[in-house]
Amino acid sequence: MPCRESGTGQTGENGEGPARPPSSFTERSSGSVRFEVRSPVDPDEWQAIADCSSSATFFHTPLWFSVFAVGNPATKVSARIYRFEDGTKAVFPLLVRTRAGGLLRMAESSPAGCYGGWVSGDPLTTDQALAITHSIRRSVPYLVWRVNPLDPLSDVLAPFTTTPDTTEILDLRGFADEDSIRAHFRHSARKQINKGTRAALIARVSERWDEWEAYYRIYLARMEQWGRATSSRYSIAFFRALFEAKGPKVSLWVVSHEGKLVGGNVNFYQGKHCVEWHAAYDATAHSLGVRDFLVDWIIRDAFRRGFSWYDFNPSGGHEGSRRFKQTFGTTSRPANLIIRRRGIYRLDPARRVLREIRDRGQPPAREQT
Repeated sequence: MPCRESGTGQTGENGEGPARPPSSFTERSSGSVRFEVRSPVDPDEWQAIADCSSSATFFHTPLWFSVFAVGNPATKVSARIYRFEDGTKAVFPLLVRTRAGGLLRMAESSPAGCYGGWVSGDPLTTDQALAITHSIRRSVPYLVWRVNPLDPLSDVLAPFTTTPDTTEILDLRGFADEDSIRAHFRHSARKQINKGTRAALIARVSERWDEWEAYYRIYLARMEQWGRATSSRYSIAFFRALFEAKGPKVSLWVVSHEGKLVGGNVNFYQGKHCVEWHAAYDATAHSLGVRDFLVDWIIRDAFRRGFSWYDFNPSGGHEGSRRFKQTFGTTSRPANLIIRRRGIYRLDPARRVLREIRDRGQPPAREQT
């Protein structure tokens, strides 16, 4: 039987987590909005709501959360579903990580510092969005939440922002054809794409695990070169989980030269949103324009398939990465962070908090009390 949260959203006496919930409740926001909250959320219902949403990304779906949670006893999917009196429903995804034997818990609205927040197939009102926000802030003592740049109500979260950030997005809706997309790129990007064409590079989606392994070896080699500058590290087991999930929503795009795989991009798809999550390229092949060549190929494929957005994702504080993305004619959109710690979590050393945020591909952040 699904548990139901406390109607007050209060933490336990020691401040370490939510109080034990009663069997049922209604909660009233500071205004007149009434709603019911339940957890856990059925994954099929969660996905159905995401599929009906015009602003949901892959990072809001149960598949993304399951990749982090499967086989990890210290990680639990704790998504909530909000049901309002007018029939509106919204899911608020949460992934809870525990440490210190389960005494300490950090909740992420999406793993790895990706876009989180509510997702709804119904248009939410401002009052409903704020009601969800206040409910989450009351009941989650340690929260990391990156605001969804596509959400039409993202501005209501401005007062809660602790760390400003941006992502680079190419809006595909205004282009007549693929030629007009490429013409929109800066000259530097087109020059690199032409290099790749002359080098007879080949781009395609990989369906084989041995190619995912080859991509991972390239990633490891780049990690050695990047050293301490890298903002996140992932295991081969994590990529295996993504490989098992490959299909319409998860793709490893690879680029090869003279039969050798020289790089790739892991891209995710949800609704009208295509996002570039991970990329690694053989440093010896950079002179061939491999990165630009493959990105151009993926963007044009997304356009042909009817996607509205090609999202390069936030750059983790790496200015060079952000400048590269902008050569494709992107627009910078806010993708701010909300980090909230209270109760005993305020006693956590600041350096540990900053390290955890960096490990998830996020810039250092100030906190909200």
